[in-house]
Formats: sequence, C-alpha cells, structure tokens
Amino acid sequence: MSLRKAVLQRITPLPSRTPSPSLPHEWPQSPDSETIFPDLASHRELEPDEHTASRSKSPDFMSPNGVVKRWRINLGDHASSLPAELATVSLSGTVKRDPDLWFEDGNIVLLCRDTAFRVYRGLLTRHSVIFRDLFSMAQPSTSETMESCPVVHISDPPDDLRHLLRVLCGIRKFPVIPGERMEFAELAALVRMSHKYHVEDLHSRAMHHLKLYFTNDLSVWDTAGVDGNLFLHITPQDAITAINLARLTHTDSVLPTALYLCCQLDSELTTGVERSDGSTERLDPKDLELVLRGRTELVRASTRGACTICKPTPSGQCTSKACERALREILGMMLDGLQKDPIGDIAGYAALDTWEHWIEDVVELWPLCEPCRTMLHARDLEVRRDVWKRLPQYMGITVEDWKDPTAPAAAPAK
Repeated sequence: MSLRKAVLQRITPLPSRTPSPSLPHEWPQSPDSETIFPDLASHRELEPDEHTASRSKSPDFMSPNGVVKRWRINLGDHASSLPAELATVSLSGTVKRDPDLWFEDGNIVLLCRDTAFRVYRGLLTRHSVIFRDLFSMAQPSTSETMESCPVVHISDPPDDLRHLLRVLCGIRKFPVIPGERMEFAELAALVRMSHKYHVEDLHSRAMHHLKLYFTNDLSVWDTAGVDGNLFLHITPQDAITAINLARLTHTDSVLPTALYLCCQLDSELTTGVERSDGSTERLDPKDLELVLRGRTELVRASTRGACTICKPTPSGQCTSKACERALREILGMMLDGLQKDPIGDIAGYAALDTWEHWIEDVVELWPLCEPCRTMLHARDLEVRRDVWKRLPQYMGITVEDWKDPTAPAAAPAK
C-alpha cells in the first residue's frame, strides 16, 4: 500500500509574450570594463606569434558595500592599453566556426575560447549597451581580425553565448511555443547572459519562464510537474542553478520553491552539478545552511499535516457510525508508521505533496462514508495551503509578494 506519492503532475498556462516596458528596479547597473572584461585592463602589446587573450570568470556586479557599480565603459581609460599593431587570427585546429552562427556577411567575430561566432555588429548593439561599448573598442586599425572582421574575445562559456546569440539572431524562437519544451540549461544561460549584457527584453521573458515553474502561487505550482511544464523540461538538480539565478537577479520569489526542491536532493547538495563547460554549479554555503535548516521545518510540517488529516473526528454530515472507529484505526496506523520510520514517506521533506492517493488507498481498507471521505480531501488541501503559506518562513526567506492561498479572495473590481 502506497503511503505517499511523488509531486503532482502539473501543466502551466501560456505565458505572456509582452516584454517589460521598463527596466526592473532590481536590475543591476553595469560594472566598469575592468570588472566585466578584465582582458581589456590587462591587455599588453602582443609578441610575434602570440595572439592569446586571458580569460576571466563572470563578474560580481555588487561592490563590497552593496552599492551597484556603474555599467559603462570609459574608452579613454583603455586607449593606451590597446595593441599598437594589427594582429590576425586564423581558423585552425584549436579555433573552429560555430556551424549555426557564422554568417558570411557578418562584420564582427566573437571568439569564445575555441569557438568563433561571426555575427552582425549592429544587431547586437541594438539589443545591448554592453555589446555597443565593447565593440566600439574593436576598431580595424587597433584590434585582432579574422577573415577581415574585428575579433572580440568573450570569456563566457561557449554554450551560454551560443544560446544568447541564437535568440538575438532569430535562429531560436523565444518564448517557445507550448509543448516545445526547452531544457533548463538553455533557460539558465539566457537568464545569465541577458543579465550580464543587459538585454532587457530577453531578460524579462527569460525570468517570466523561470518564475512560471519556481512560482510564488500555489495554484500555478499545482499545474506543473516534477519534470517541468509545457515550456520547460527540468530535473531535480536544476533547483541548485535556480537558487544561484535568483541570487544573481535578486529575485526572492524564486527562492522558496527552489530551496524546497533542494531539500529533496541527496549527494548533489555537496558535490554540485556539472555544467556543459565542465564547471560545477554549487550552492553557496549560506544557501546550503538554509536547505539543512529547512529540512527540519519540513519534517515538522509533514508530521503536523499527517496528524491533522488523520484526526479521528468524523464529518458533521457523517452517515455511518463506523466512520469514527475507522478514523481512529487510520490514525493508529499512521502513528505506527511514524514510529517505525520517523523521516520517511509520512514525515519526510516533501511537505507540499498531496495526500490524495494515500487517502484513496486508506478508504479501500477502511470504508468511509462519502462526507467523511470528502472531509479527508478537504483537510489535505487545508494542510498544503498552510505549508505553502509558511514556506518562505520554513526556508528562512522573506518574500514580499508571496501569495497566501489561505487569504480570502479579493472582491472583483466594479
């Protein structure tokens, strides 16, 4: 007899395709060029046959005191550090063209590790002020070239840049149509890259997709599935990336459900998850601490929920004298299960899981009248709504726009 089942299979509604008309207030301002493109600050005159550029990790946009850094590049600060002579980069065994993003009439080449993307300068600068300022340094007389095009070195993972360029160049339709689900790794890349390069419209759409799954609304949560929704395919380990994206973009509403899903993970919490570029996505130690504390709260919530659902009080409309005895026996069975397995199917970390399948299994052994059976399902919903209401508290997070499903529905506007 199954006691608990996995998360509900859920489907989400079609998201709005309308981009945000203005820059979100939490959007970080740009750091200076030495922060986002350290290659420029350390650029020196090239020796013969030496045409490599240093790489760097993605920047942290916040200064130590929490003040957001300015996001414009002062060209004058770098004029003296640009190479004095023209260098030529050739396609070789170590540098290859991207098969989809090499346009013969493109006028600028983005060199990302061992992959070259020949794209359109004007198209990218129209979408991104960061690209505009970066490309303004890549003048034919002062930069490396590849097939007569200026070369700009990009330190991001090639897959991340590829996902961004595919959308900006119109190869990849985004948002995707319902049923054509994208992998979470692609969505995560779009969030990271649109945030870094300040592509406002794309960032708004990517965050909308992220928040459709990692939602602040229980009714939306219940229409998705453990493997995603109509637009997104997800694995349990992707919750780690979701937490890091929420921290990057200062989107607190994503954190409660992402932390909740991390509570269901095992070794991935400490080992992390490998990304396509070979790097490892890990939780920050402070977020790992939130997960471990959250597990304790979820076990307590699951135990309270089990006792609430199995309370041996029949429905007020009960039609059978046998129901009270049956409910007492059901409670006894549940308490016996808790003793044998304190953190198991009954009192585990999945406090948001529905008990509806367990209830159906129980009533096959202890037949209840229809009002009492309906009462158990109503208790199940009440328990889940209470857990959802307190989920940010359980996860140690404060969320201003968290939706309380126990609150009375607002009256319709006249």
